[in-house]
Parts: sequence; C-alpha cells; structure tokens
Amino acid sequence: MMTPRIFIIMAVFQPEPEYLAAQIRSLAEQSHANCHLVAVIADTCSKDLVLETAMAVAPGLPLTMVSGDVALDSVRAFEAGLSEALRLIDAEGLGEDAALIALCDQDDIWHADRLERGVAALVKSGADLVHSDARLVGPDGTTVLHRSMFAFERRKKNPGLRGLLYRNNITGMTTLMRPRLVRLALPFPPQSGVHFYHDLWLGLLAAATGGVHLIDAALVDYRQHQSNVMGAIDRIQPRGPRWKRPDAMWMRKEATAYALARYLGQSTYNRLSDAVTDGSLSHGEAKTAPLRPYLRRMRGMGTHLRDAVVLGLQGHAGLARIAAGFAVVSIGRAVWTLREAFGPGLKSAIDGFDTRLYSLSPGMSPRPPRNLTAPAKPPVKHESIVDLRKEPRFVPEFTAPHAALNILVPTLNPTEIFAGIATALDIGLGLAVRGYPVRFIATDLPMSSPGTSRSFVLGRLGQGQDREATAARISLLCGVQNETLPLHSGDMFMATAWWSAHVAERLIRRHEMAQTRFLYLIQDYEPHFYAWGPEFADAMASYHFDFEPVFNTTLLRDWFANQGFGFATGDVLAFHPSIDIERYSHVTRRAAGKGPRRLALYGRPDVPRNMYATAIEALARFVSKENLGPEDIELVSIGQHHSDVALPGGHVLRSLGKLPWEDYPDYLGTVDLGLSLMYSPHPSHPPLEMAAAGVRVVTNGFGPKDLSRLSPAILSVPATAPDLADALGLAWHAAPVSQSEREIDLRDLGSHPEDMIDDLANRLATQLARI
Repeated sequence: MMTPRIFIIMAVFQPEPEYLAAQIRSLAEQSHANCHLVAVIADTCSKDLVLETAMAVAPGLPLTMVSGDVALDSVRAFEAGLSEALRLIDAEGLGEDAALIALCDQDDIWHADRLERGVAALVKSGADLVHSDARLVGPDGTTVLHRSMFAFERRKKNPGLRGLLYRNNITGMTTLMRPRLVRLALPFPPQSGVHFYHDLWLGLLAAATGGVHLIDAALVDYRQHQSNVMGAIDRIQPRGPRWKRPDAMWMRKEATAYALARYLGQSTYNRLSDAVTDGSLSHGEAKTAPLRPYLRRMRGMGTHLRDAVVLGLQGHAGLARIAAGFAVVSIGRAVWTLREAFGPGLKSAIDGFDTRLYSLSPGMSPRPPRNLTAPAKPPVKHESIVDLRKEPRFVPEFTAPHAALNILVPTLNPTEIFAGIATALDIGLGLAVRGYPVRFIATDLPMSSPGTSRSFVLGRLGQGQDREATAARISLLCGVQNETLPLHSGDMFMATAWWSAHVAERLIRRHEMAQTRFLYLIQDYEPHFYAWGPEFADAMASYHFDFEPVFNTTLLRDWFANQGFGFATGDVLAFHPSIDIERYSHVTRRAAGKGPRRLALYGRPDVPRNMYATAIEALARFVSKENLGPEDIELVSIGQHHSDVALPGGHVLRSLGKLPWEDYPDYLGTVDLGLSLMYSPHPSHPPLEMAAAGVRVVTNGFGPKDLSRLSPAILSVPATAPDLADALGLAWHAAPVSQSEREIDLRDLGSHPEDMIDDLANRLATQLARI
C-alpha cells in the first residue's frame, strides 16, 4: 500500500474552541501527510468555527464539511461522514488500496504517528480495521490520568467476534479502516435513541470478514471532561466484580444488554447474508459461526455459560459476569416461551374453548364432583393487586445542597421515551438553561444505562447554550433502583402523568415539604384512557389535588374547562406543540404523475385513541367507493409495526413501522394523502406534520378540537368510518396542497414552548433559587 489518502471523519457538536483547535492541529502534524478532513457539523451551527479554526491552525489540510438543517447524534453524524468519504473516494477515482478512512473526535489529541502506524499495521496484518490503545488526559490535554485506556477499563485485547458483543473494546477515534468495510457497514442498522455506537458495528463486521487488529500502544490522548459523550469507565475493582443476587431489576438490566447483543448479532448476520446475495462478499468469506447463540430461537445459553467459565479462568471476571448474565437471560427467554406455550396459557385456552363449546349445548359447563378437593393456594400478595405506581418507591434524604424542580417521569431510557416524556424533558432543560436546578426522577422503570440516558437528555439541548453550565444543573435519578434519593425540603415537584401526581401529592404531605403545591403537566384527559374502574377513578382523583396546571395546548385547557374543572382558567399556562413547522414546510415534494399516489395511515393498533380499526374500515370504504386499484394508489402505515392488511380491490396496506426521525420529513414529501386519527382533545402531531409537508390529511374532531382551522390542507370530520371515507374522497379529488397551505401558525394552540418556559421560570423565581 503506497501512501494512501486518508479521509478523517470528525463529528462536530458544540465544540470547545480550544479543544477543537488542538485536535485539528494534531491532524495537520501527522507524519502521514496525505490526509483529508471531513467535518460533519452535527449541531448545524459550528460550520464557521470549524472553517476558521482549520484556516488558523492547519491551512494546508484539505477540508470538506457536511452540514444540514437537522441536528445529528454521534452515530448518525459518523454515518453521514462515512457516506461523504465514500463519495469523495469514488469521485476521485481512488481504488480500494489508494484510500483509507479514520474516525476522529473533536476534542482529543492524536500522536504524530497515529496514522503512520495504523497504515503499517493494516499492511502487515491484512485486517480490514486496526485500532489502538489511548492515553487518558485531563481537560488541559497535558495531565496524564492513566497511560492505558485498555488497562483502566480492563479491556480484553482480542475478544473475537462474540466477545465484542459482551463488551466492545474498539474506540472509534483510534480506528483506521479500509473503504470496503465502510461500504459493507452503510447504512447503519436503525435504532431508537443511541444504544450502540458506530465503532462496535464497524468492529463486528470487520471481525466477521477481513479481521480486526490491535496496535498495542497509545496513539491518541483521550481528553476527559464533563461534555464527553462517552468518557472512560473505571472498571478496576480491587475486590473483584460485584456479583448481585438476581432479582427483577437485575434481570431487566441484563436483559437490556442481551437484547442489544442479540439485535446486533442478528443485524450483522443479516447484513453479511445480503452482501453474499448481492455479490459484494463471496460464499465462505464471512465467518458467522460465533454469532450462532444470537441466531437460534431456543438455544444458545450453553455457549454463553462456556464463555463465562473460560473468561473467568482467564481472569476476566467482569466479562465472565456479563456472559453468565446473557446465559441467564437466554434460559429465562426459553423458559418463559415454553411456559406460555404449555403452561397456564394452554389450560386457559382449553378451558376457554370448552366454555364456548358448552355454551352451544346445554348452555353451561358440567359441575365438578362435590368430593373434589381443590389444592390449597397461598394467598395473593396485595402488592400484586393494588396500583403501586401511585406510591413513591423511594424515601427522600434531605441532603441536597439546594432546592430544585423534581420532574417525575415514568422512564429515562431513550428507547422508552416518546412525545409526552420528551416534552417534560424539554421543559426541564429549558428551566436549567435559565439557571434553575432540575432533577429528572424515573418513577416506574430502572435506568438501563445512566450514561446513555444522560447523553440522550443533554443531547436535546438547543443551540447556543452554555452546555457545561446547564449540564451541571441537571441530575438524573432513579426512584426504582434506589431506596433513598438526595432531595431538599424546599424542592418543588412536577407531575407528568396521573400516577406521578399521586406520587408528588404523597411526598409533599408525608414529608411536610415547604412547597405544598406541585406543577402538573397535563397532556391529555387521562381518565378516558381507561374503562370505568380503579384507574379511571385514580386519574380523575389526580385533578382534585392542590396543583398548578401546565396545559399542552389551549384545546386541552378548553376541554377541561368545558368539563367543569375550575383550575382550567384562561390565565394558566398553555403552550402549543413543539413542532418545527419549517422542517416540514420546506420539504421538497416529489413530482406528480410518477407512479401511483401514496396514502399514509398513522397506524398504531396498540393505542386505542388512534382508532386503528376505524381507520382500516374507512380505508376499505374509500378504495371501494372510488373504485381505486393498486395502480392508482399505494397504501402504507407508519407509526407502529403491525401485520399487513388486505383491502378490497387487491390493495395491501403495508406496515413500515416507526420511521427514523431524521428520514421522516423527506418521506412525507413522497406522500399525497394522510389519515391520522386521535380520539381525544389533544391534537396529535402527525396531522400537523403531514399538512406542513404538503400532504392533504384527514383527521377527526373532538370537542373543541378542529385542526382544519389551522390549515385548509387538513380535513377534520366526525370519527366515523363513513365520514372519514367521504373526507378521503374529497382529499383524493382536491388540488395539490399549495405552499401557503403548508405554512401553519401554531399560536392558536397556545404560546410558544420557549415563551411558556419563560413564564414558568418567572413563576418559579419566588420559589426556587437560580444557581
């Protein structure tokens, strides 16, 4: 390999200028001089800073910048950078041996021989990816904290393909790889939230094909500071790893790690199989045998147990614990499956069939013999009957140095966070930006990875904000895993669901908190989520506590007022949905007349208020009444994976599931008609997003909710299948949506979220101190 050109991918997100300058300078000072920097502006706003810095410290370093109008997390940023590197390689006509690709963080410092030694290692080993150790340094970039990241984190140097799924030992900013690996890796598997990182995905594919080689030397100074997306983790435990007796929380945590490993194992196998099918890999080139425990439906636990024993004998006790945990989860998965297939479920199914059978004749089941002695059953614990979500699972320890706003959310795991929780997070972040200390407390589910949760939450911060100062005001706590939490007697609480309102009320009264009222973020009329019963009553009871409401839209506030709730007055806080209308209104529409028109249903069968069955009935009526065939219209469902649905006229509604957030607006640009239902006073986001993207969308009204007054592109009708089908017919024959119809003013639904947070901050000024 003769002096290849190396494309260096750097993801840039609100960098510290001094750190950025030191990193770019170290790139320019590489002994391997043939380099090209590809900077991905992940925060959408640091382009000028990168350009000015590069011109000042590395004027001779070729630079390409990749930027867009949507912020990217680190995984998607590197995916975009790798795609751009391949484009440049192809544009310049560089062969596979004439170009290489390296990954780079924005705040580290490369040793001068980092690339030169990487090239030599690639040539000697023949691997597709090489990586190295790193030296841990302090924020100043010179104070050495530890000479070896591998030793500090107790990494296994050559874990093999399956070993990478126990614990990744490859750090992206130390890697150098061949373009053929990148071609195989793109696009990255989809994920919700950031639960795996690009370096692991690249390492898995390299280990299964061309190989991974470790340069056993520190070639990068890994700067440790508060804004690290992933800092080094101290796994040196003098007394050995802490083996914990399995319980429900332990099982959930192990299951989270196992699920990720299984997902990546299957994704790796599928990608390699696709590569063999399309000819980019030859048969036998990929080595997938180590992935078998993750591919088999009911086997694999034995392999994990053997791995645990071997790793333990090799002195890798921490890895042995992980492998043993995978074995336990794998066994639990098999036991649960068999129990569901042959246990109580089987008896219930047979009993259910017999009950229906006897209902035909003679109308009742035969009585059991009088002398039949039923086996004694232990009494059922009351905890399995009552709703424990209403009860705080933690006891406050009043040891916090200052009062804060405690925002109670069900979960802080990124994959479990949807619109309602995200809105609560954004309110808390906005208050933290304005100087108020905020604690997010998970009340229902344990945090699977506190570091990942914190990165996800802080990643929602807006542009131009002092991230380090804001981050210092934010705490993430789990009220499920911890019996006590450090609070302050002057704290204020914010409830985000009816059961967390009960938690806030009980904490305030039980511990005689100084702030006797709590904030209640009301985002829907929650009693209507349930049939008449305990949950309906408990949700209704939450509206009779002493609180200050914060309404998600004036429509919801007006609904509560119409129902006679005295707290829903005109002066309470109400904000409009946090939708970036411009992100959708500027989407380019596909040209008309190219193939069948496309109708997108917001289909969520598991959410009753989205009225999936009604929507399917309306679609069937619509295609029949309009006499449409598959050549006229394509039907797709987005939002949640479900079975495809056969409709009249040979139509099939194809389920696409949840679309990646960054791809969603452009996809709407290919949609002509939309059907999105919400049988509740809260306006869901999809009708507004669809209309802004130029989709003529049909939705339903409810009480004071009439979204058609926001845009002529929205048709709001009663939530019955005939009315919806008729509205779809009108939309089908209507003219394309004009640009003026796409410009939606949300102010009729309440104040701007930022203005609402300003008002909330002013109200908190008399109750909480800024820090």
